[in-house]
Amino acid sequence: ETLCVAGFPVTSETRNGTVFWHFMEGFHAEAPIALTLTEQMALYFSKGLFKPLQGSPIYESLESAIQKIGSQLPAQSFKFLRGLDQGISVSSFGLKDYSHSKEVIDALTRAVFNKFTVRILHRAPYREKAIEREVDPYKLWYVNNGLYLVGYDHKENALRTFAVERIQSAKLTNRRFEVPEDFNFEQFRQTAFNMIWGEPQEVKIRFSAAQAPYIRERTWHPGQKIETEGDGSIILTLHVAGLDEVKRWLIGFGAEAAVLTPKELQMEIADECRRMANVSKGL
Repeated sequence: ETLCVAGFPVTSETRNGTVFWHFMEGFHAEAPIALTLTEQMALYFSKGLFKPLQGSPIYESLESAIQKIGSQLPAQSFKFLRGLDQGISVSSFGLKDYSHSKEVIDALTRAVFNKFTVRILHRAPYREKAIEREVDPYKLWYVNNGLYLVGYDHKENALRTFAVERIQSAKLTNRRFEVPEDFNFEQFRQTAFNMIWGEPQEVKIRFSAAQAPYIRERTWHPGQKIETEGDGSIILTLHVAGLDEVKRWLIGFGAEAAVLTPKELQMEIADECRRMANVSKGL
């Protein structure tokens, strides 16, 4: 009965008053795709982690893949796969809208994998109009619930990152490119705090004893170092570019975080906090 409910083709026959059950002729008990419980959970988690890309070809393809895998599973197993949200959940904060970027993402994907220079129309937040650029797309980078294009910008003659949701259109040219041999994405990524690349510099931050356990729980940067002080506080050392991103991150800790070096970052945070206080007083 259980096998029948699960969708297996079971039949029966009576011999000398005894009922014998067996699979229908030609059926193999091993399904084409056999997934363990943890593998099914991993599928569900992957879907949840990519939820920020909902409305994009990437998310739709993941949905399609899960449907195809499900079609190869017994009915009960597929029902279980779809019902995993009753036991586990994945949430994201500050989602971006990619529902209008389907054609752009599709074009960028083809350009990256086939190594075609792409012509994009990109509008930065601080500009009134979009600017046309030709870019050699090296990689699509999914980070912090967002999708970014990493490539060589012919207009700026430099390596750049572009937020995909700010690209209004993307068209492949008939020109191919080769990724430079000295381009190492992992090395570039390790010099950035979050996404801003550049010349790294040493940043030291003291976190209070109250915040120390939370800082230890995560890896904030691949090359980070943590030293414990006698009072239970810790000093986090990073070698990163992009002090603006570090500043925005540290302000969220309030007085629980103090910048030791560089002086430039100390002054920027102090100035930002003064402006915040003035704005609050104005309200």
